[in-house]
Formats: sequence, structure tokens, C-alpha cells
Amino acid sequence: MTPFQRGGTYERISKADAGDEDGVIRQGEDTAELAQRRGIPIDGRRFSDNDKSATQGKHRPAYEQLMAAVQRGEIDVIIVYMLGRLWRNRRERAEGMEILRKHGVSVLCVKGPELDLTTASGRLLAGLLGEVDTFEVEQMSEREQREMLQRVERGQVPTGPRAFGYTADGSEVIDSEAAEVRKMFAAITSGATLSGIAADLNARNILNRNGRPWTHNAVRYLLQNERYAGLREYNGTTYAGKWPTIVSEDEWRQAVAILTDPARKTSPGPARKWLLSGIARCGVCNDGTTMTSAQCQSRTAGKIYASYRAYKCRGPVKHLARKADPIDLLIAGTEPGQPLGLVPQLLVKEDAASLLLDGERPDMDELAAKAAALRARLRNMTDAFADDDEADALEFKRAVRRVKDRLSDVEQQMTSPARTAVLGDLVRSDDPVAAWAAASLDRKRAVIDMLMTVTIHQSGPGRRRFHPESIEIVPKIG
Repeated sequence: MTPFQRGGTYERISKADAGDEDGVIRQGEDTAELAQRRGIPIDGRRFSDNDKSATQGKHRPAYEQLMAAVQRGEIDVIIVYMLGRLWRNRRERAEGMEILRKHGVSVLCVKGPELDLTTASGRLLAGLLGEVDTFEVEQMSEREQREMLQRVERGQVPTGPRAFGYTADGSEVIDSEAAEVRKMFAAITSGATLSGIAADLNARNILNRNGRPWTHNAVRYLLQNERYAGLREYNGTTYAGKWPTIVSEDEWRQAVAILTDPARKTSPGPARKWLLSGIARCGVCNDGTTMTSAQCQSRTAGKIYASYRAYKCRGPVKHLARKADPIDLLIAGTEPGQPLGLVPQLLVKEDAASLLLDGERPDMDELAAKAAALRARLRNMTDAFADDDEADALEFKRAVRRVKDRLSDVEQQMTSPARTAVLGDLVRSDDPVAAWAAASLDRKRAVIDMLMTVTIHQSGPGRRRFHPESIEIVPKIG
């Protein structure tokens, strides 16, 4: 007759494909067979963790339930396939052995001995067998880490799930997806939000690598993934890879800098829907409080006759509400037959390129003098060529190209990387008005926030008439 009357089984497998329970099922069959052969009643006391690594300290709910049952006196013997399925790190083994000793619980192994943990010899054997298991796991981990380091040092393609933009083995670029990756990097550096980028992808029915819609967190993970710049970080060190890149290292680092900026708002929230919400300031509070947007209704004698968008103060007292459409047109309008908004007016000015200059550079005066000298040299070269009938046209073009390249380099040094990312292609466009009109809402908001501070004051006399002077504009640049 068996000395055990309250048996419990425990099965665990460390790695399993999604939905694959064959490993724990096989262990369960073997532990049940041992219990039956020894005449140990189980009565439903079966505990199983699938794909749970004890070595890495992952949460094992079934193991915790097993230990709780032991402490309640419901189990006097635990049946496992082998001791390593129960404990595989020293801390858990020491804690578990003490619990089993205290409550007089033994361990039976399908592949291994019977361990009476109420005796010193039983605990010694369990400790020795456990140390062998730990040694094997640690040795395997060391081999895997060394192999991983070798792969990283050789620049081999990372293993694991497919990265959006690459084939399954990571060795080739999928052109259509890579184009979307580049758009995401360009968008974040030009002022777009993560939610806005995700919304744009979903609106165009571009699905992620798993065939699902994008979330702001999925976009964030992608933009911070050094793999797209041909890099790989391992144990705090960055290594160069030999797979094809999708963006440059500079583009990737710029995106990471933006996303990890402590000043950046990290609340996911919904993507912005209106031009100035969260940007324009309330002129009544005059304390930096920003405006939010809402749908308002006009009433006469209690009857609703119109609905309109309005900018309202965020403060507890809604003392300011202004119709949004005329304010948006004043700032950003490109309506045919109507005056251009303030932003497109700035973009079409002859000196619009000055918006890109970094006025805080300590050597700006020196760079400006160099640029002026090079421009003067170009004019003199052109005049000299026009006056010299025997001048060599090919030599003239080469000389002009060299001077222009030097001028371009100086001008690049004079520009602000942040301003260039947000404003560059708009300022340099052949049709800045059309480029502005085609820009996304996130882009327009980033441009406005960079160029000016917009403060909305209470409207003047006459409720039906918009007074532009009630909108205060203070330039931030120039």
C-alpha cells in the first residue's frame, strides 16, 4: 500500500509554439501512469505550465497554485517527469525545498529517484540533482550567448519574427513596405505624432507584419528599431550589420532622439483632428493655457439652427469660445480666390529660406560672411564669363559647380536640423502653396507650432463678423 494519499502532478515545458501543448500532454501522461502504478490518488490535483521558463523567472501560475495547495495540506507527494521540470534556478529550489520540508511533502520523478524532503539525505540528493540541472542550463546559456555574440560581430541578420520591410529571413528588402518605413521616419522628423502615423497607415489599408492595423506603440517600436539603419545592439554595444538598410543611421538616430525627448508628450490618446487644438493659447487666461476644440451649437429662442467647430479654453471656466473655421483660414488658408493664410504667405516669400537658419549658432556671422563671399564670387564669375568671348564653357561650368558645392555646404551648416526636417521641403518646393495644401494635419500643426505663437482673444463687436485683429500672432523665428 502506498504511503501517499494526496498526490499532485506538475508538468512544465519551457518553449512551445503558439497553441502547442503536446509537450505538457506527454509529461502529463507519464506522471499519471506513475501515479496509477504506485496507487497514488490524484483526484484532479493536476498543475501545468506551458511555455514557462523557470530559469528566466517567468511567472508560473500553476506552480504557485501547487505550492499553495501544499501549504494548505492538500498534497503529500508531487509527481513530476524529472526534477528539472519543478525547479531550475537556485532561489526557487531553496524556497520550494523548505516549503516541502515544512509540510512533509515528497517528490516522485518519472525519470529520477524518489525524494523524501523531510530527511537530510533526501534534501541533499535534491540539492545535488538540482545543481546538476542548473549547471546544464547555465552552460547551455553560455554557449548560446557566445554563439549570439559571434553572429552579432559577423553582422549576420537577426533571427526572430519578421521585421516589417524585410523578407522572413531578413536578408532582402520588400520595396513596398520599405517605402512605408521611410515615410514613417520622414513623418516623425517633420512633426507627425505616433497616433497620426498609425491613423494614416490604417486609412490607406497598410497592415503591419502580422496583417493587423497599426497602433501608436507598433509605430514607436518600429521607429526605435536600429535594424532599419543596419545596426544591432547587443549587451549595450552597437554593431554594424551586413543586411540592406532602409534608412540612414542619421535618420534613425534623429527619430530616436525625438521619441525619447523627455519634453515630448507620451500619452497615446487619439490623433489630433483640428489645426490649432493644443497649440493656440487662450488670451483671456493669458497664462499659457492652450485651447481645445469642440462642436458647438447656435441657438435662438432655445432652438438649434447651426452647428460649428469652436476653439475653447481648456480651463475649468469656459470663458472663451471662438468659431474655428475663420481662424484656421487666417492661419493656414489656401482657398481659391481668398487671401493666403499667414503660414503660406511666409513660405512664398523670397527670403523663405531664412526660416531654416539656426540663429543660435555661435559662428553664424562667420558662416554668413562666407556665404555672402561665395555668392559674390559666383556673380563675378558669371560676369567675367559673359565678357570673355574666348572663355572655355566646360571649365566655367566646373568652376561654378565647385563654388556652388562649397556654398551649399556652408548653407547646410547654417540651417537648423529641426527646422529643416519640419520646413525644408515646403520652403524648397517649386510650389510652396500646393505643398502646404497637400501636407498632413500633423505636419501643418508642427509647422505652425515652430513658426509662431497663436493667441486667441475674445471677438470684437458684432457676433457675426470675424475680426482678424482678435487673433494675436507672435513669430518664433526671424
